[in-house]
Amino acid sequence: MTPARRGNRPWDGGTRGGRQAVKPPSRLGVLVVLCCLLPRGAGALGLSYGGGLGLNFSPVTFTGTYSSIISQVTSQASSTTVQFFDATYALLQVGYVINRGSTEPGSTSSATAFAAVLTGISVEVSLKLPVRLGPVEIFPIAGVEYVLNLTYTDDKGHNLRDVLAAPGRSLDELWLKGGIGVDIFLGGLFVRPMVMAGFKPYAVQAVDATLPTSTPPPDTINLALGSWTIDACILFGYRF
Repeated sequence: MTPARRGNRPWDGGTRGGRQAVKPPSRLGVLVVLCCLLPRGAGALGLSYGGGLGLNFSPVTFTGTYSSIISQVTSQASSTTVQFFDATYALLQVGYVINRGSTEPGSTSSATAFAAVLTGISVEVSLKLPVRLGPVEIFPIAGVEYVLNLTYTDDKGHNLRDVLAAPGRSLDELWLKGGIGVDIFLGGLFVRPMVMAGFKPYAVQAVDATLPTSTPPPDTINLALGSWTIDACILFGYRF
């Protein structure tokens, strides 16, 4: 008896190599599958998104010299509008920071009163270690924040970045931070109060701005940024 050769089995259907042709999945089918899998993947990673408001308690001292009369004010806090994205063990925060200092003059001349305003964009990357306790999640957190200065102006209309005695990047700030946060869940929504302390890993130097003036001596503003900070924020988010 002659043995049967491979490829002559009845179920081959005469196809090439004995294999059935397989149609590739349609684009619509792939899209439906991805839409079903993405929420599950986001849930497994603990992805969430939200925003809120924060206060940064860090002493920033503005010293203005107008008409040879010195006025000084120390701004104790700046406000931040925050957006955040996070996973189970990581957090990314992006914020818009405003710090305003204003003072009344030490003399009767109102010409020496001034207000100075700093604005910037902050980017913070942190690691966190959450511990779940029923509807509450507590997490210690540590990370680094960089604040990119956008504007530095006074109430007299001067752009102080243009008249700095140092490069504009001297107004940027780098912080090392650590603290604790709490997520209080309300279904998929949650409220996140968070407190962090931070310091700058470098020596902080004051920066002078000499204002354009027609008669000497020139008017100046000296800015001394803080070397430490305590941040408190309240955030609202949704976990996917």
